[in-house]
Amino acid sequence: MSLASFETRRAADGGPAKETAVKLFLNFLARPLRHLWLLAAVIIVWHVVAISEIYPPFLLPAPSAVVQSLIEMTRSGYLIDNIGISLGRQMTGFALSVAFALPVGVLLGYSRAFREPVQPILQLLYPIPGLAWVPLAILWFGIGVESIIFVIFFSSIWPLLFNTQAGITSINPIYRRAAMALGTSQWRTFTRVIVPAALPFILAGLRLTYGTSWRVIVGAEILSARSGLGFMIDNARGLLRGEEVIAGMITIALLGYLFEKFAFDFLERVTIKKWGMSL
Repeated sequence: MSLASFETRRAADGGPAKETAVKLFLNFLARPLRHLWLLAAVIIVWHVVAISEIYPPFLLPAPSAVVQSLIEMTRSGYLIDNIGISLGRQMTGFALSVAFALPVGVLLGYSRAFREPVQPILQLLYPIPGLAWVPLAILWFGIGVESIIFVIFFSSIWPLLFNTQAGITSINPIYRRAAMALGTSQWRTFTRVIVPAALPFILAGLRLTYGTSWRVIVGAEILSARSGLGFMIDNARGLLRGEEVIAGMITIALLGYLFEKFAFDFLERVTIKKWGMSL
């Protein structure tokens, strides 16, 4: 087969684009497998300690008991139902956090007139732990979805808000002045200069905000809910079912990991492709 016919056939099959997609997928699968030995070592140590009965089974169940619990709760629909409930609450709180933190962070970095009166108020609120809002949320909204979303919102806004502000303020003023000198409008300067330059900070803030919202929902559901993964874990604790507690924790870890790998890694690849940036 000649080189020309090979290239033609390669292009018809998808060419370099197809090969790149396959490589990305294989790299995605291979990355966690490189460190599988460490996970295997942890599971082996966990199993040895569990079967030695140093601790009662309800305090430290064996890995096999946790897997069995995961299978049973999945078959019964109990786990799936609570995953759906928690995801709905978490994504709502996360979306509200982004809708608030992103524009406010931009204004804090872009406008001195806005920053001077608003920043001191935010600095006063920032040190308050997320779960400290739970009693107030219950007083205002009662035990239920509204109070949980309120707690997620107030706990999660800070990483994205301050990262966005830092991204805007870190931009060299020369870039902005050069764009204005070339006759670029304020809006195009913002969308073509400010946003691309600040995007690594914004994406890092999004990751942290998502992780915070996922962690906070568990504590909020333990304290102020009758459903969800947090409630499921706390209910299992009250019934001395350690295998269900650990199964719930593993579920939370896997959901957070999968969303971060698929959603945020995709956003970063799109960013690199569009603006040629490295994150």
